[in-house]
Amino acid sequence: MIIDDIMTDKITLHGLGFVQVQLEGNQRLHVWHPELPRRACFEHSAIHDHRFDFVSRVLVGTQINHCFDMQRHDEGDFVLYLHEGKRGANGGRPWTPDGRAILERGPVFEVRAGNDYGTRAYEYHRTEPGGDGRVATIMQKQSEFPAGAHSTCRFGVQPDTDFDRYQWSPAKLWEVVTDVLLGQRVKP
Repeated sequence: MIIDDIMTDKITLHGLGFVQVQLEGNQRLHVWHPELPRRACFEHSAIHDHRFDFVSRVLVGTQINHCFDMQRHDEGDFVLYLHEGKRGANGGRPWTPDGRAILERGPVFEVRAGNDYGTRAYEYHRTEPGGDGRVATIMQKQSEFPAGAHSTCRFGVQPDTDFDRYQWSPAKLWEVVTDVLLGQRVKP
């Protein structure tokens, strides 16, 4: 299936705990802040992949990346959820169960402001902000592939399929971006 409805909103929340700003040239600004809402099942569903390769530059703070090796297994600890299809009213794609898997921890690495890191399409990973939880990155999408991306959720945990990307106003989200990029501590 080809994913045909690209996110067109300029600024939204993401269920993994960051603000996402759409930029020109296949780029996105991602901004983490400790006060941002996340999916209800975040602790059990932060491991995911993308349908594109990307390079990200850390602008502010330290990004911590956790890599995972995925092996499909009928009795795996995680359920794979395929994200294909049109976005719903809350801005997210459907969560379609797509089998179970074992996710084995791989390398963990920190990337500090001024440095880049890359991730290949369909590599499973989890990112988290280091330090005080304020991190900003510019992500450049590269090669894109037609099959949808996956999120994972620990087996037995109900995924938060209704996370509302629009629960905060754009003005409030821009305040968070300003806080992190300019260091002007405003409470979101």
